[in-house]
Amino acid sequence: MSQDLGNLLEGVRKRDRSSLARVLSLLERHPDRAQLLPLERGGHATVVAVAGPPGAGKSTLLGRLAAEMGSGDMSVAVLAFDPVSPCSGGALLGDRIRMLDAAEHPNVYVRSVAARDPAGSPVLPALLAVLDLYGFDVVFLEAVGAGQEASPLLLAADLALLVLVPGLGDSVQTLKAGVLEIADLIVINKSDRPGAAELVRDLSAYYRLLADASHPLPPILQTVASEGQGITAVIEAITALRDRYAASGILEDRRRRATTRLWQHSLRTRCLRIIDELLNDGLTSNGSHGEARTLERRLYQKLAERFALLATSSDDSR
Repeated sequence: MSQDLGNLLEGVRKRDRSSLARVLSLLERHPDRAQLLPLERGGHATVVAVAGPPGAGKSTLLGRLAAEMGSGDMSVAVLAFDPVSPCSGGALLGDRIRMLDAAEHPNVYVRSVAARDPAGSPVLPALLAVLDLYGFDVVFLEAVGAGQEASPLLLAADLALLVLVPGLGDSVQTLKAGVLEIADLIVINKSDRPGAAELVRDLSAYYRLLADASHPLPPILQTVASEGQGITAVIEAITALRDRYAASGILEDRRRRATTRLWQHSLRTRCLRIIDELLNDGLTSNGSHGEARTLERRLYQKLAERFALLATSSDDSR
């Protein structure tokens, strides 16, 4: 680890916002350096992943939650995983724009992150470790949507919050989303719209079919985030779930399994990336069986060389 990075981490430990921003920027620009970070999650911060379809009002809801939590004695960080800009490759900042009021609060920190593959590199665990080092009480991870792209964030979090909204199509189709199975808390936002009661009814019926002793029914709350309605109830539900999971050992088990899953996903992604690089680097076949077998052997040889280099660099970094 360089002396500059060490000084920045010391600044983060002293709750210096400038040091925090510089470390996070460094990790985003150079994700491979995340492996050199001598940090692990300390477990102080409660990490809540927030997923939901576009238009559900996730950012508005998060802005209200962060502002109300920050107005008390809690410090809150929001990492909004925004779509990647086709021009700069960075985040489009749409979510941060919708949370400007909350971001101005001294106890709230909002940052947009380009949603390339949050779990496909060592960046996500490193980001969480840095935010934990700063001393945030709650860290919200806002996913781009509620599909496959949200899964890594949901699996890495202590709690999964799903935001739905009436009127986005057939609610039965919404129930097919696999994210429902791991949601700890459901928030029906924009609940002043027609169809809110029906959506609550369908969700309640769905969860009654799944309910068992190991998977209790998640609370289903209604909010109108743009008007600030229902926000306190959501905060109370998050606090109650965290306390219950901590007391029962669920929280510790989740964090242990999340660490393993993120490491495996990161390792798998790096290996596949190497294979793609080699296949795109002249290892092409004209279709004949003999040449294909020869190229396959060359691929294995090059893979062995690359993996040997990775093993050496991993040993040197310890």
